[in-house]
Amino acid sequence: MHYADEPDRKHIVEVKTHKDLDDKIGGDTYSFSKDEVIRYIESIDHRRTFCTIYKNQEGNWNKGKQVIADPVGQEKYIKTEHNGIKADNLGNLSTY
Repeated sequence: MHYADEPDRKHIVEVKTHKDLDDKIGGDTYSFSKDEVIRYIESIDHRRTFCTIYKNQEGNWNKGKQVIADPVGQEKYIKTEHNGIKADNLGNLSTY
């Protein structure tokens, strides 16, 4: 993920994604803006969902938490849990 405000890390600009192939991830990388992620999450047809992933001790990818759109005041944030904080938060994923 890429933050607009390093080192504060409150506003994500873009995330990199992969297709979920159940026990592995697709090789292609897709980039989405924060606004695109929110639109997909809130879409009626739910064509795409987002979750975090991490490598386990064996070097395989595991699913983490579901990514949600959390409205706080007039702004929407992408995060893994509703908490009322005015910041994006997808955990300790790598940044670029």
